[in-house]
Order: sequence, then C-alpha cells, then structure tokens
Amino acid sequence: MTRITRIGWITTRALAAARCYNSTMKAAVLTDDRTISIQHRPEPRIQENEVLLRSRHAGICGTDIHVYRGEFKGRVSYPAVLGHEFGGVIEETGRAVKGFRAGDRVVVDPILSCHSCPACLSGHINACRTLKLLGIDIDGGFGELVAVPQDRLFRLPDNIPTLNAPMLELYAVGHHILSRGHVQVGETVAILGAGRLGLSILDVLCHSAGPARTFVTDFQPFRLEAAKLLGADETIDISQADPVKRILEKTEGVGVDCVIEAVGHYHSFPDQEPPLSQAVKMVRNGGRIVTAGLGEQTTAVHFKTLVLKEAELIASRVTLGEFPRAIHLMSKGLLHPELLISRELPIGQAGEAFAELDHEPPDTLKVVLNVAQW
Repeated sequence: MTRITRIGWITTRALAAARCYNSTMKAAVLTDDRTISIQHRPEPRIQENEVLLRSRHAGICGTDIHVYRGEFKGRVSYPAVLGHEFGGVIEETGRAVKGFRAGDRVVVDPILSCHSCPACLSGHINACRTLKLLGIDIDGGFGELVAVPQDRLFRLPDNIPTLNAPMLELYAVGHHILSRGHVQVGETVAILGAGRLGLSILDVLCHSAGPARTFVTDFQPFRLEAAKLLGADETIDISQADPVKRILEKTEGVGVDCVIEAVGHYHSFPDQEPPLSQAVKMVRNGGRIVTAGLGEQTTAVHFKTLVLKEAELIASRVTLGEFPRAIHLMSKGLLHPELLISRELPIGQAGEAFAELDHEPPDTLKVVLNVAQW
C-alpha cells in the first residue's frame, strides 16, 4: 500500500510504513447510549483494493440519532465511530486501486454487500441479508481517517464543496425511493414528513421528475416553509388539518398517484391515524405507496382498503446505484443543499450536536460536522 506522491525527501511509501509505529487518529466515538467523546483511535489499515480517506465533512443522519439513542443495540456495539454520509480526500491507495490517486476529492457510498446471498445475486444488493454500512456497522466518517473499498467511491466535481458531500447520500436515497415508486412525469405525489429525508426526496422530485402536483405534510412550520421553497405545491400542517381529508378534497376525491412515507417516528394528533394508514386512504385506486421511514412503532393498516384499491405497498432501503445521478444533479445546480444544511459545526462539538438533535429542534434540518476542526 503506497501513496503515489513524494513529500520532500520522504516517499509516501516511507510515510505509509511509519504509520505502523505512530498509528492513531482522532474520532468522535459513541461509547454508550447518548454519550459521545473525542478519543484517539488506531488508524485503519487498508487492503489492496481500498483507499485511506481523510474525512472532511460528515452529516448527522436520522439513523445516527436512532443509534445514539440505543435503538440499534442488536446491530451496533460500543464503542462505535458513526458517520455514513461523508466525503473527503484520498490520503493513500492500496496496490490494486485503479482510477483514484492521493489528493482526489470523493464522496462515499457506504453500502457494503456480501454479493453472494439470494438478494445480492439477483442484483438487489441494498437488501443484502448481511448488509453493512460504513459508519453504522464499521467505523465511518466521524473519524479522521476511514478505510473505503474503491468501488464505494465517487469523484466529486470541482464545483461541489465537501460541505455538501454528505447530502449526496440523502439525494441518492431520494432517487431510489422515487424509482421504487415508479414516479412518472406529470403525476401527483404526497410526501408524508418534511424532515431531512422527506425534503431531500422533494428536492429531487421537483427538479428531476417533473410532477404535476406535490403535497407535503408535517407539523413543524419551519419544515413546511422549507418545503415551499423547494417547490411543494401544497403544504399541510397536520396539527391543524386532517391530511387525508385535505388531499382528497384537493384531488376531487381521487387521491394521489404515489404516497411516500418518510416520517419514521410519528407524532399522534387527535382523530388522525398513523402515516402509513393515512397513505392507504389518500392513494388513488391502482396507485403506489412507498414506505421509507425507520420508526420503531407498529402501525395498523386497513388492508381491505388497500386490496380493493389494488394499490401497491413498496418498501425502500438505502440506495442501489443512484449516487452518480445525485452527483450530476448537484453539479448542474439543480439541487439545493444550502436550504437543507442548517449548520456546520466542528467535529469536536459532535456530542453537543447530537444532544441537541436528540430533542428534535424545530428550526434545524441537517447538521454537518467539519472533521478537520476539533
């Protein structure tokens, strides 16, 4: 494993060898439920098909908050270095790596599949039976250095700053959800939930899929205002109005072509059903429902209504090759990460950032951590 540049009289081969004797890095480490500290950790050793990536910016995702709360204990063991939405600069390359070199700016697709289970063999690698994610199951972007397989890297165009790189994972997820829902130009779409995921889906939808009409529901005015800025035709404050009744009124009783549930943990309001139950009632006959939220609550669904409508209920998980499309749209200026990134904070304040997001502040969407600032 060598670097491919020289620094003064010291070759990068020598620098790589020196890591064996001085191989620690800083990382924001989750050591227990709701407990993050800055620690020195061993630097990762790369395999011949991997690169050593110096993380520059990493986003705090909704999944990260679930892990922080202790909801992933069957999967994530402490201590853990989170951060699956991240980009940075290649520090070192393995001997078998081709097409990348030290100094390249890249974004990371964190999915690691087995490529041998029935799902993988049928091309459904995002549904791999043993799916792992960098930053969830394996140390990720909240550390200074990360070992990343070459096939998980995508080069960042010069006009995309690393600050915006974490948003590419969310936009790729948005692409995948819209693909799963078979959303066509000119269709009507309802997005339930205007959080980080819901708004990312909306941004991709309004600026690539050409919907005829979009509805967005939430109970936070700040989020609904962001939805309007991103192009939503109708926003519905579910604390003030029944979203099912409102959408049926606006569609003359027909319903929408596709409903996307992006709520996760939902908040109950009087005389309203959970989001997935609402989706069954507001989708048109023969329409599609895509569920992508990762809430821990169970939901009763009136399947008789679903069957009589012959509507499709579709699950969507992470991504399946959509990163290049997200990168292209952002590079062309068609996406709006500046409307979704609420704050950039030093990684040294990761503990404080998580503690704040744990309380779901109404005026905050995406927080991105600068991994170069401790």
